[in-house]
Amino acid sequence: HNMLAPPIPPALRPGCSCKSSMGGGGRGLVALWAIASTPFGDACSNFIASKGATADGAPQLAYNSDGASFYGYMEHFKAGDHPPGTKRKIWEFGTGKYMGEIPEAPHTYNVVGMMNEHGLSIGETTFDGVQELGEQPGAVIDYYSLIWIALQRSKTAREAISVMNNVTEAHGYAGTGESFSLVDREEAWVMDFIGRGVGEKGAVWVARRIPDGYVGSHANQARIRTFPRNSSDTLYSPDVVEFAKKKGLYPTDGKDEDFSFADVFDPITPIGARLCEARVWDIFRQILEAGFAEQYLDYAQGSNLTNRMPLFVKPVRPVSVNTTMWLMRSHYEGSWFDSRDDFGGLPFHSPYRARPLLFKQEGKLYAMNRNVGYLGTFLHFVSQSRAPPPGLPCAGGITWYGVDDPALSVRVPMYACSEHAPVSYAYGNGGTGRYSRRAAYWAFNMVANFAYSRWDLVGEDVQRRISQTEQRFFKEVVDADTEATKRLAAGQAPSVVGKYLSDYSIATADALVDNWVDLFPELFVTYRDYLVCPPQPTPPAPPDRPGPPYCRSQGYSDSWYAKLVEETGDKYLVPTGDQKMQRLSLNKLRTASAGMSLDIVAEVAKAEAKASKVAPRLLRA
Repeated sequence: HNMLAPPIPPALRPGCSCKSSMGGGGRGLVALWAIASTPFGDACSNFIASKGATADGAPQLAYNSDGASFYGYMEHFKAGDHPPGTKRKIWEFGTGKYMGEIPEAPHTYNVVGMMNEHGLSIGETTFDGVQELGEQPGAVIDYYSLIWIALQRSKTAREAISVMNNVTEAHGYAGTGESFSLVDREEAWVMDFIGRGVGEKGAVWVARRIPDGYVGSHANQARIRTFPRNSSDTLYSPDVVEFAKKKGLYPTDGKDEDFSFADVFDPITPIGARLCEARVWDIFRQILEAGFAEQYLDYAQGSNLTNRMPLFVKPVRPVSVNTTMWLMRSHYEGSWFDSRDDFGGLPFHSPYRARPLLFKQEGKLYAMNRNVGYLGTFLHFVSQSRAPPPGLPCAGGITWYGVDDPALSVRVPMYACSEHAPVSYAYGNGGTGRYSRRAAYWAFNMVANFAYSRWDLVGEDVQRRISQTEQRFFKEVVDADTEATKRLAAGQAPSVVGKYLSDYSIATADALVDNWVDLFPELFVTYRDYLVCPPQPTPPAPPDRPGPPYCRSQGYSDSWYAKLVEETGDKYLVPTGDQKMQRLSLNKLRTASAGMSLDIVAEVAKAEAKASKVAPRLLRA
């Protein structure tokens, strides 16, 4: 949408944060319980892969942006030239509040989602940090506006880091602690960033380049601790240590080389480990040797806060885009945290839990899993910063973009050449309190909410369809790349080829949403009334009418039935009688078998047949 238009105000979203790992000491169980009772304590997750760590050599950035009731859409800013005196208006992304205006740059780049035409992509997760640094009266720049400003004004990650520092230094930073991910065609960076608080403008920060062949991740906990001072792969505020000393956060006689940004500005807590760092652990364990999960399990559990995970790790094999997509859908499957067979996951073995995730029993605070694949995500993407063909820089960048729960939505390929957002993803098409049938967010949200109700069947079906769709998109992108290269080699103007890629992206995205709108009624018919129903059969011959489909009663798992009997005893036990009574009971069971487990009916029939030495009769469906 027009960059001067205010974003849709969300319903109570204070930021993308665990809301629990504040610095300056613990706030006690009462404060934590207040957080637990809040309906909007949410968080984000990032995964970053350097060019040497990916299967195709293109750096990747994966971002799940989460908010309790926030609406997912695709932002777009057109490239443009701006005469002197042009102003850019700023609205705070989290509230819609008008913050003020700043001078516009002479030239700004095309931005689709959170990637620009040069293949630069930026994401974030909020760690909040020391509370008193979260207020900067008069500040204009919030964290999402900072990302978009940097994307419009920078070609590389290093340039973006400089822009982010300079813009907040000039106009103030209206936000709490953030971890930013910045990826271009050559480099991948992580940047921990926190405001200076009352009385000063801007922020203090440290940025580290991820070494080639390594990956990083962050999830609402600052992760940069000590850092080298004389390395071109580290950038930082010159006064970061002196600032911490001035604020009383670091001893006045503390050594610069011992200074840990994360421990000073966002001290680790059991909640920070369990709800935030555990997501990093979940991502890392799936791409590292098996020993990693066990080595750092006690840290992820929050029971050993000294067993800190490394900032960067080297995967056992290069990660593909498909691998990264599924990492960002993870629910701790197969790990100590796997909750599908817990009491809360039954009867349908769901990894999801109703919010809030914190609860209190007998004066003790408990935390259920905060998954990477989260029902509160409103937008997500996996970006590829690829080398472009000669003459068309925007052809190198692709952001695989999605909205709503990343575990239950498709990521559509959007070339960085895209001239506008697809209608189905555009700003203004629906909202948090306004349904729109052809809005991507609502199309995916409806399917996801149906999947939550029967995860073992519907959830698996939806994920199978997601995989099939994305595999098709992978092939289409190869074809589109090939076609664009051919057109450029044949002398077609780069602007025309760029439009070809733009048209492909936009048409593909809108067609996907149309397909997903149609998917919901298909799933509803198939899985209605706790049944699994195939399509209606074709009549054997005219003039017969179609008969009803054979719908299967799926029932529950044996573990759930065992739990039911354990908790209820003989409440549901069927009394037995003599042989005659059993035969009469079987006849009645056949009559009443609609909606029951036919396996059980058949089992009873076999037992009756064995006892009476007669063949069991066929059962009605």
